[in-house]
Amino acid sequence: MAASIVDRLRDAALRCCQDEEIEDLKASTQDFLDMLESPLNNLELRKESSANWLAQCEQVLQEAVDLLDPSLPSGLVLCEKIGLELPKVAVKFVSLSQACQDHCLSIIEDLAENCSPREMFAAFMEALNMYTTSETLICCIPLVQGLSIVFSRLKRRQGQFFQEASIGLLALVRLAAQDEGGEEEEETPMETVQGMDGHNVFTLGQVRAAIVNDIVQLAQTVRETCDTVGGITGEKVACPGTEVPVSVMELAELLPFCGLSLLRLLTGDQIEDLIETTSDEISEQVNGKNTKKLEASKGAALAVYWTLFNNQVAEAAEVTLKSIKEVLQFSGRRGIVAALSVAASLLTGQSSRPLSSVAAKGLALVDTILELVSSLTYSFDDEEAERWLALVLRIIPTLQRLQNVVVYALNVEMRRQGYAAFKKVIQDVVPEAARLQCLQMLINDCVSPSLVSLHLILIKDEIARAWPPSPQQQKEPIRDANPLRERLHTGAFASPFISNDVLDVIGSVLRPKNGTPPDLPDQIDSVQSALNLYRFILIRESSGKTNHTGILSKEALTMARKQWLLPLREHLGGVSVGLMGEADEMSSAMALAIDNLQSVVYRCLELNEEVFAQL
Repeated sequence: MAASIVDRLRDAALRCCQDEEIEDLKASTQDFLDMLESPLNNLELRKESSANWLAQCEQVLQEAVDLLDPSLPSGLVLCEKIGLELPKVAVKFVSLSQACQDHCLSIIEDLAENCSPREMFAAFMEALNMYTTSETLICCIPLVQGLSIVFSRLKRRQGQFFQEASIGLLALVRLAAQDEGGEEEEETPMETVQGMDGHNVFTLGQVRAAIVNDIVQLAQTVRETCDTVGGITGEKVACPGTEVPVSVMELAELLPFCGLSLLRLLTGDQIEDLIETTSDEISEQVNGKNTKKLEASKGAALAVYWTLFNNQVAEAAEVTLKSIKEVLQFSGRRGIVAALSVAASLLTGQSSRPLSSVAAKGLALVDTILELVSSLTYSFDDEEAERWLALVLRIIPTLQRLQNVVVYALNVEMRRQGYAAFKKVIQDVVPEAARLQCLQMLINDCVSPSLVSLHLILIKDEIARAWPPSPQQQKEPIRDANPLRERLHTGAFASPFISNDVLDVIGSVLRPKNGTPPDLPDQIDSVQSALNLYRFILIRESSGKTNHTGILSKEALTMARKQWLLPLREHLGGVSVGLMGEADEMSSAMALAIDNLQSVVYRCLELNEEVFAQL
């Protein structure tokens, strides 16, 4: 009988390849599918001998694999003609035996690799929606794997296809997660999928794990293939508009079923665990894990953004502003830095330039976090060197992303907002003892002279704020409730901004690492700010008859004159002469700027020599 079915299957396949008329092709296609499915419906044989019945199913499915072989002209034609309807039937065999699993996956792969990816996307999604039930979850495994192949072949509008697929995929993940989170911990015999070969028993836990793993792999394929999609939540859902994307609501409701806490995602506690869970320790490289971490952080940031700015999502995620603030208070600076890192992941796309629509949400989230923590107080232990050194390394990437907004954002308002957030992070989150080192590291790696200038101005403000009070001021009653200011007032805390470390920062601008004068006129902004900072400290120390920074020592005055000011004066003279030979408007404006800078250099030299003469 099995041979008869095989012969009839071959006959139906031949007619499918030959028929051109729509009605004829429809009839021959249905005959092929009926012949393929007929062993499954042979209940009489199954009752008489399950072994013979299974052998017949495997034989017919193996014949289908041979007939669909894309290396043969007839096989390729058959794939194209019956591909839309075949997946729904082929996956019915997947739970019978290991051989049936292999044959079924082979059919799905042949269809995904050789038929139109758009048509197979529709066919796989139709079948996926049909089998997204607790009883037929196992049938979805080869379909998700087929979708991964399809997405890798799509050349256009990948983001749109992924959005269309997300509803079905989210429903599938939800079903798997809900089943897995059931009250019963031990699986009963009813919770297994028994292979008819007697050697292949699948627990529903294994099926659910395979579903989740395959969808994770599908998401990775989409991330690698699509320029506009950034993971399951992805940047695509962060489109402009006030309405919440459906996928965001679905994901917010899904988080608890996946054992994920939005609050723990915000502070980064669960992101590392997720990366380790979805990474192959042998084949996954460090860069791959870092990319996964960035994408996971973006997804977490978007989930938090919608939670904070939409009541529907907040209710679905069971999160309030109060609960977020409590978590940040409990986690201290480390948790706040981690939360800012997650939020700042939205500030960059695939280049250093911020994506305007997504960066706006990232900035809003950063601002909200900073507002929530503005009233928090920190333990003085956070000021200790062994604690803040690691914190500085964690906060630097966030500050660099905010820098990118200041430099590359498309509009002035976003640049202003980015710099305001940068200042708040420096002044409200980074410990006092770590701020100068943090700014020094940023200055060393910064390619924008204008941004270096802003950092130097910020250092000047910090110096003015931290400057020790005069003896008369120390006798006055303390009216500042800030305990750190009280420590500064009493002289119990030595700020790095009131030390010779500040001179090192100035020197890194006026005399770069290569020992040559700065590149002018390109770095004119940073050089002028460095000179103004030097002059500010020199005047403050000499007028107050103090030397907190060491700037008034003979060695420091001599070094500044010989290594900074005199070489810079000579260099400016040469640049000025060169600009005089050019008659265009831009050169004239630059020559004026160089003249102004020269006047600042001369004033610094005069002050330096006056102070030196008084020693």
